[in-house]
Amino acid sequence: MAAKIIAVVNQKGGAGKTTLTMLLAGGLGDKGKRVLVADADPQNTALHWAGMGNGFPAEVEDVSGEEGKLHKALRKRQEEFDYIVIDSPPAAAAPVTASALKAAHLALVPVIPSPLDLWASVRIREAIALARHKNPELVARLVVNQMQPNTVLAREVLGMLPEFGIPLLAASLKSRTAYRQCAALGASIHALGSRAALAVLEVDALRREVERLLRGR
Repeated sequence: MAAKIIAVVNQKGGAGKTTLTMLLAGGLGDKGKRVLVADADPQNTALHWAGMGNGFPAEVEDVSGEEGKLHKALRKRQEEFDYIVIDSPPAAAAPVTASALKAAHLALVPVIPSPLDLWASVRIREAIALARHKNPELVARLVVNQMQPNTVLAREVLGMLPEFGIPLLAASLKSRTAYRQCAALGASIHALGSRAALAVLEVDALRREVERLLRGR
């Protein structure tokens, strides 16, 4: 069966694209799925993450040179994997982002719960709408990252999200030291064991919801 392709995209740097990409890919890999992380960001942060250790449960490759041909390159690899997760650059109008959205079954848009971050994400909404002209089956979801629950600001921003035009994933990622430790160790969240128990629950909820969205597509 051909791989399901997930594009992690946003216009704004620092929204947590690479963190979301690697946590999701690691979670899928730890469940025995064959996963490729396609690092399309010239900064190659995903590649550096995996290179910090020797046991990351997904393949990570630099595809930033593919530019507007990324969708063609990935479609040639679909039979090798169950999932391909694309870590895109912070540029909604970049050819590689458009190409990623052309190939994807699902676009995940990480947003930090602040008005400035939400406003900065408007251009990726436009890019997703444009991509649907050639990829009408593309599903998109916002993913709240670095969530700080029970704060007035978080509640206000969450109240704004329904007006954004992209549905919100039920699963979210809180601001946790464990996620930074994963990057430092080149590991998945499950590799941290019991010290990351709450983070594991979050990532597992994210993985299950993504799998449900993609089931049958």
